[in-house]
Amino acid sequence: MKKSEFYKTILINAVFIGIALVSIELLARILTQARVDASKPIRSIRSIPSALLNRGGDWNNHLNQSNIQRKPYPYLMFKGAPNAADHNYLGYRISDPITRNTINIALFGGSTGYQGSPPILNLLTQKLNTLKSDTKYAPLNFSVVSSNHNQHLHSILENYNEYPIDIIVFYGGYNETFQTALYDPRPGYPYNFQVRNEMSPEEMFLRKHFVLYAIIQKHLNKFSLKPFTSNWNKKIVENYIKTIDAARLISESLTTGRCKTPFLFIYQPYQIPEKVPALFRDQVHVNIKSYAISSKDGIDVSDSLNEYQSEYLDGVHLSQSGRNIVAQEIFESNTFIEAVKSCKN
Repeated sequence: MKKSEFYKTILINAVFIGIALVSIELLARILTQARVDASKPIRSIRSIPSALLNRGGDWNNHLNQSNIQRKPYPYLMFKGAPNAADHNYLGYRISDPITRNTINIALFGGSTGYQGSPPILNLLTQKLNTLKSDTKYAPLNFSVVSSNHNQHLHSILENYNEYPIDIIVFYGGYNETFQTALYDPRPGYPYNFQVRNEMSPEEMFLRKHFVLYAIIQKHLNKFSLKPFTSNWNKKIVENYIKTIDAARLISESLTTGRCKTPFLFIYQPYQIPEKVPALFRDQVHVNIKSYAISSKDGIDVSDSLNEYQSEYLDGVHLSQSGRNIVAQEIFESNTFIEAVKSCKN
């Protein structure tokens, strides 16, 4: 075979392979978007959101490190950008100044603790301040979108000397369980740690621009723990309880000492999709729920919206009236009432 024919054959094959890859990539994008929003049929390529076409699966919302709600930060992995939106100089939704003139309740949560006008913590302190008492209460909202309780342990250490903290509250459950299955299956690992922190620049480029690569990567998952299996479920619960135990010990040491009960943890409401294996409900949800109920400093509000399903904006985020319902249930909890009563200003 002549060299010219040889090179021609290679060129033709390369063109066909290129066309095949582009076709598969476009098909992957169309099918991915169809699963994301089956209620809106795709009529043309232009109808596919640019976030999906150009960012390999919603890069702007989930992986862009310039996002002001998930700004990279040492030890914590990420937190809110300082002095952006309504964040204070530390990057949290806290209204300074906070002094020892009030009993200060610090809440550490994910987006469900961060969001709201006002957030759940502020609803609680507002209710406390309507009581006929000389004691006043102030909210310290250290919640960060997508963060989990393992990160909140580090957040306590980073922030305890910034304010006089009297009670520490861990509010969550979803990011410590279900979110783990979606973004990085290793129990306790930060959200999207594999992509944000472990990928090489070359992998980052492919993950950012090609849906096909993201699909292949998902199916070639290198992690030994598979979400929703019995072993994964067990590890998730073990990590949750271990983290709560550590937070309890840290809180006893790093709060002001003005409250005899310096730590509370709240297991939040969220929806478990029908397609999720029943083992998750039986081995994770039920066990964490039982742990919260049986703990002297635990509060279970996971059933608070059972009769108000319309208050869910998605599987975990709530409308403002939904937040009001949850805050009211926490406020009426004997565990919460006794913790607040244990404080002396």
